[in-house]
Amino acid sequence: MNTPIVAIIGLPNTGKSTFFNKVLGMRKALTYPEAGTTRDRHFGLTSWNGMDFYLVDTAGLAAPKSDLEQNIQKQTLLAIDQADLILLMVDGKTPPGSRDFAVAQKLTQSKKPVILVANKIDSRTTKVESLASEYVKLGLGKPFLVSSVNGTGIGDLLDEIVRILKLSTINYQLSPEQGLRIAFIGKPNVGKSSLINALLKQERLLVHHEAGTTRSAVDIPFDFDNQKFLLYDTAGIKKKWKQDADVAAAAAFQSLRILSLTDVVLFVLDSSTALAVQDQAIAAQIVEANKSLVVVINKVDLISKPEQDKLLNMLPDYFSKAWWAPVVLISAKTGMNLEVMLKLVIQVHEQSQKQIPQEALDGFLEKILDQHMPGKMEDQRAPKLYNLKQIGVKPPTFKLTVNFPAALAAAWKKLFEKQFRLKFGFEGTPVIINYAKRQ
Repeated sequence: MNTPIVAIIGLPNTGKSTFFNKVLGMRKALTYPEAGTTRDRHFGLTSWNGMDFYLVDTAGLAAPKSDLEQNIQKQTLLAIDQADLILLMVDGKTPPGSRDFAVAQKLTQSKKPVILVANKIDSRTTKVESLASEYVKLGLGKPFLVSSVNGTGIGDLLDEIVRILKLSTINYQLSPEQGLRIAFIGKPNVGKSSLINALLKQERLLVHHEAGTTRSAVDIPFDFDNQKFLLYDTAGIKKKWKQDADVAAAAAFQSLRILSLTDVVLFVLDSSTALAVQDQAIAAQIVEANKSLVVVINKVDLISKPEQDKLLNMLPDYFSKAWWAPVVLISAKTGMNLEVMLKLVIQVHEQSQKQIPQEALDGFLEKILDQHMPGKMEDQRAPKLYNLKQIGVKPPTFKLTVNFPAALAAAWKKLFEKQFRLKFGFEGTPVIINYAKRQ
């Protein structure tokens, strides 16, 4: 299913970031540093009434006074272009001005569904509601009155967001017969295109070129060792977005699209350059999306064996949230380990679908209680574990029933997952453990 994107657009100081943080429950947003700007764009994956969507926080639309501001404005315009739904946020405590009308006109021209949101309505008085109602003049319907500070009205707004997304968002449902869906994701110039080209030149790959159904990516079906694959290629981005900053921005949105469609993500790193904060941000994006993952270190033909070993030793700490992902050293230029990489993808996908017998889960829980009984936290009752059940796959999801879930320390949960993986595997796939209170 294609996870939709909702962009928050508006003039400066209308409370867009406060709203963004409120909806995400004050979680740390995923941040994607981009060259040429001091302001990072923020993406957050959230869910409401059973529907997942990405929320995008943008800079305020204003007349740019410098090259830097002009570049920031371009990022906001790109967010409008890529969004499935737009929230036009206004300051409900001030009357609409000429700039509000200009922004509304621009959004109307985008042909995208728009919800008008009057923010900063921290108290509902007749005067405040009357002032906010003047925004009807923008021609975008009656505004939703919300307070990003105390949360008033946000639930109703989220209901409307989900209602519109269900009506307007195209879901691309792919059957298993179409292949195991994979994508190469990484920062620019790590060799993703070269890797794709190298794969498609392999004699054992039977290639069937055809246009795909995704919005701006191309999907390429091919076979390897009797396994059908569907490869998402984002090479077309550079044809549309000419400047480096535009390429990076478009690639960020494209990654969101592709992540929601893939079974296994191949996270590509360039071994000839130092690891960067941007690499960590992309890894966090993949983990946040709960996707199976293989870390692919490209261009190893350019570094020595000791340098390869040093890089491998750095990865677990640098990508601590994806410590469970396998790593493969490859060279798109020489073809080194490309088949190993594809076989690893198949194995990881199989792990994501694995189901554990209840008897084995019962035995594991009994052993944990014997060897690693959770301790009592300060001001909490002693936790007691009752049962462990598998409730889903892709990703593997389990429910551990506890008397008081809040009494389980974060360190114990981390130990539990590590012991769980040591026992049952699940290499390359996230494992979700829900700690449920006993009814």
